[in-house]
Amino acid sequence: MIELNAATLASGGMVERLNEELQKAVVNCLDVNTEATKLRTVTLKLKIKPDKSRCFAEVGVETSASLAPAAPLSTSISMSTDLKTGEVSAAEVGQGENPGQEILPGVEGAMPGKITNFADGKSTAAGK
Repeated sequence: MIELNAATLASGGMVERLNEELQKAVVNCLDVNTEATKLRTVTLKLKIKPDKSRCFAEVGVETSASLAPAAPLSTSISMSTDLKTGEVSAAEVGQGENPGQEILPGVEGAMPGKITNFADGKSTAAGK
């Protein structure tokens, strides 16, 4: 009979799976898109179910990792309504941009990130 040993259980599969989850946790710790100090957890669960004779048992091996989620992102948008036409416009404000800066006529369609179509089917002047 082979002596029971955690390192060789399931032909070494238990240790292999535990190492995979540990690697996921370490990669997550190094991910700059996650909160640095958030707790990560690696779990190894063995479920042992003996048969009626108590001479044999099925052993289930479960591993999992609880990782830090990606940190939320934020941005700023500038919104306005054209008082003459009632049209609504919105655009993401990039770093260093001034949302109050006047835009030259005919240039707004070339602005990246400019919202020109809305869910209600209306379009801004740039999207017409």
